[in-house]
Amino acid sequence: MIIIKSKILLTLTILYFGIAFSQTKADSLEIENINKYSETINENSKIAEYQFEVKSKNKIVKYQYSKKGNEIVEITREWKVDNGDYIDTYIDYFLLKNEERVYVNQSIVFKKKSDEEIIGGWSCTFWIKKDKVIHMTSLGHGKTELPDWDYEKELKENFNYMMKQVQKVEKNKNK
Repeated sequence: MIIIKSKILLTLTILYFGIAFSQTKADSLEIENINKYSETINENSKIAEYQFEVKSKNKIVKYQYSKKGNEIVEITREWKVDNGDYIDTYIDYFLLKNEERVYVNQSIVFKKKSDEEIIGGWSCTFWIKKDKVIHMTSLGHGKTELPDWDYEKELKENFNYMMKQVQKVEKNKNK
């Protein structure tokens, strides 16, 4: 989780400068506020972190989530896919404020099995306000190149599914 947070913080810092000049003033301000909020969550020592796994026929999905008091502020899931000579690692990260999505990062990393060398990947970052993406950036080749990719729909579906998984664990924890 610390590595993911560090990568996200670095991405936020680098991308902020380009974003500040390409957005409306209101969106730029909102993005800056989201970035500051992310920093406060990363630095907050009162954030409790939890982990669990969901096993399916072909994979194990590792979940991590963080809570500030009773509020869920982060959800991450990660799974690996064996592609012959390569292992593909998929990661979805959601930052929440008042249990609504404000920042999302999706990524795929491709590694060689033989020497674990990273040979490529894809990453897409979204800033969200009132359930709508206000800005996105993408690095590498991936879904962003598909003309019919409905990222807003996918983000909502992924978030809803991940939140249901976390809520199941929370419900069972409180029994």
